[in-house]
Amino acid sequence: MNRITVVSQTVCTMKCTIAILMTLGSCLLVVWAGAASAQEQRPQPLSLTECILVALQNNPEIVSSQQGIIGARAGLTRARSSYYPQLSLNASEGMTSGGGSAPGGSDWRNELGLGLSMTLWRSGRSANVAESRVELEVAELSHLNTMQALAERVATDYYAVLASQELVAVADAGVEAAQQHLHDVKTRIRLGAAAEVDIFAVEDDLARAELDLIDARSGVRSALARLKFTMGVAYTTDLQIAPAPMRVAEALPSLPEAVNSAMDKRPDVLASRGTIQARQYAFEQAGTRRGPTLELGGQYGQSYTDWAANDDSWNVLATASWPLFDGQATKADETSARAGVRRSRAALQLLLNQVALEVENALVEIDRTTERIKASEKSVAAARARLRAAEARYRQGVGILLEVTDARAAVTSAAASQVRARFDYQVALVALQRATGMLSLPGSALGESND
Repeated sequence: MNRITVVSQTVCTMKCTIAILMTLGSCLLVVWAGAASAQEQRPQPLSLTECILVALQNNPEIVSSQQGIIGARAGLTRARSSYYPQLSLNASEGMTSGGGSAPGGSDWRNELGLGLSMTLWRSGRSANVAESRVELEVAELSHLNTMQALAERVATDYYAVLASQELVAVADAGVEAAQQHLHDVKTRIRLGAAAEVDIFAVEDDLARAELDLIDARSGVRSALARLKFTMGVAYTTDLQIAPAPMRVAEALPSLPEAVNSAMDKRPDVLASRGTIQARQYAFEQAGTRRGPTLELGGQYGQSYTDWAANDDSWNVLATASWPLFDGQATKADETSARAGVRRSRAALQLLLNQVALEVENALVEIDRTTERIKASEKSVAAARARLRAAEARYRQGVGILLEVTDARAAVTSAAASQVRARFDYQVALVALQRATGMLSLPGSALGESND
């Protein structure tokens, strides 16, 4: 083989190598671009605040509550409208008889009227406006109460997802421990240090650990589904949530302090008190209609018949009226309004009793979960120590395998109880804030328009 042939083969080999490297580079570039695109499309984990904001924007309960504000605002506008001049235009066209028409005949008439009227004063008008104003305040407070209740449910579901995710990790650790025990037993059986029947016990333990893992993973899916429902997003949404810091209450209020805070700040309590005030205004109006009813107003009108202007008309009248007989309608209205006031007061008292119960239950739950956290920490430490001792005795041939499998299951159970206790404490803190009226909402949610 001459030198030229060798050089030629070398060049061909280098070209092939370069082509292969370029092809591989292109493939890697495509894969990297696809991975980068997938990374960009992957949803970012949402914090608790972000989940609450999404819920306040998408949950149908918020839309319904907002419509209550819109309706109450329209009612206030309607009540205030009587303080403004009323301008109306009416037109008619048709046949008439009598008057200047021929006997037995009829005329074709075109009429146009323009009227301006204003009520200067009317009995019960100010109470009507005041009732509508209070009803708007009640609607706004009810909307705030709806938002706080939704925020509490979102927080509860959010912590449930985090707890279920940690339970998966606990179950994973249980499976790993059971697998290690299976490996150890197989080794001992192979060495003749254990009976072959021991394999069934560890296989059963591994199966139970795997069942715990299946349940834990199903729990994550169920918790995410509940959170999606509460947030008002589609079930197909790829929802990812970010871990939340574990909060610890620095100082808890006493029961009287917590109840007083709830009475002063809870929007549902304030709304109930507003409802009583609105019913009192309604009762005042019902009493006004018994008479005498006074009204002072005036009007001006200009009519056009067959498109020719007629004489204008005007009046300023003070009117007094008494319902001498109306089939007990006025009395029935007053009785109904009085019953509305009493019913609202009874509803407020029932709510106050319920609020006191919720506050006390929230404080009890915080105390309970606090003690559960302490007890679960001791339980986990004891279960792990028991497992280590059981494993050591079994390896030394002085213990039985049942102790090992029972201790492994006890560790998993204690760790799961610890996880639940920690997240139940977070839920209890949110419940206390909600019960005392101290649950804050994201600032952007409070600034949204109610229209």
